[in-house]
Amino acid sequence: MSQLALLLDSDHKQTVQFKDIPEPTQGFVQVRVEAAAFNPLDYKIYDRRIRVAFVEKYPTILGNDAAGEVTKIGPGVTKFKVGDHVTFICTPNFANGVGIGERGAFQQYALADVRLTAKIPANVDYDSASSFPVTGNTAGGALYGQLKFTEPWIGGEGAYVGEKIVILGGSSSVGLYTIQFAVLAGFEVITTSSPAHSDYLKSLGATTVIDRSAPDVAAQILVAAGGAVKYVVDSISLPPTQLLGVEILQRQGKLVLVLPLDSSAKTAAEAKDVALLGTYGPTGFYFNEHFWNAVEGYAERGVLKFNRPTVLPGGLRSWEEGFDLHRQGKVSGTKIVMRPQETKL
Repeated sequence: MSQLALLLDSDHKQTVQFKDIPEPTQGFVQVRVEAAAFNPLDYKIYDRRIRVAFVEKYPTILGNDAAGEVTKIGPGVTKFKVGDHVTFICTPNFANGVGIGERGAFQQYALADVRLTAKIPANVDYDSASSFPVTGNTAGGALYGQLKFTEPWIGGEGAYVGEKIVILGGSSSVGLYTIQFAVLAGFEVITTSSPAHSDYLKSLGATTVIDRSAPDVAAQILVAAGGAVKYVVDSISLPPTQLLGVEILQRQGKLVLVLPLDSSAKTAAEAKDVALLGTYGPTGFYFNEHFWNAVEGYAERGVLKFNRPTVLPGGLRSWEEGFDLHRQGKVSGTKIVMRPQETKL
């Protein structure tokens, strides 16, 4: 049987075409993709801003974040059943390529690696759930993989009461999920954002929200924290935020980045003996099946709230608009989503 998919060819032309529906193999389930969220990685691959080695072969299908209904079960899979509602990373890790045809989100049916797939509660919509996979996993990786905090599912819930953490870029998707997991661990969270998102971030558990564009943003953070801090997660990781992270850290503090280190921040960090940690690239990928197993329970309890979606009309044909919104830096406090099943011929 065939489906509609957004295929990227070797000339970097991306068009909606018919493609065979992939059959699930060992360790995978087939999912009818009801919502596919845009990730900045998608347009950067399309624009060739990152190395072509991220794509294994052409034609390929991009898209890293999806949610939908399980339609077929692969050999050996007992964790899910047909009819389950799930959210999943559409590529298991960078070493296996990005958006290879059977796994990319930008199609009507995709294969999900059961180790990086979570059930979603019945009261959670697909659009919101599709915002979680890459950014939620990155947030988990920042706290549990890089900073080595005790995972909440093995006794780390509330273990860090009385400690403070700064999360730069709280209204980004990574920031939103990092805030929630930090609060679950008991941290007092200080974050930066545009004032428009202040109330929203406080509703997620942030104690203090500071205007990211304030000329004295560093001083305000230090006042709120009562001095230099031990931990900073920079969910933006552009040169200005990297430098800000180093500035507010105490000597031998720890800074987690989601993008490669800028040379200016490297010099500043070395002067303060700051530990530089990263969630990007194959070595920074947080591969933890227990994390994904815990997601449904946290969502049911309400301690994990999925990001607010902005749905583009037109199904897969809305990809250009989605890419442009990210290129222009117009995405904040929401996740841009398209619905593959709404694609017209």
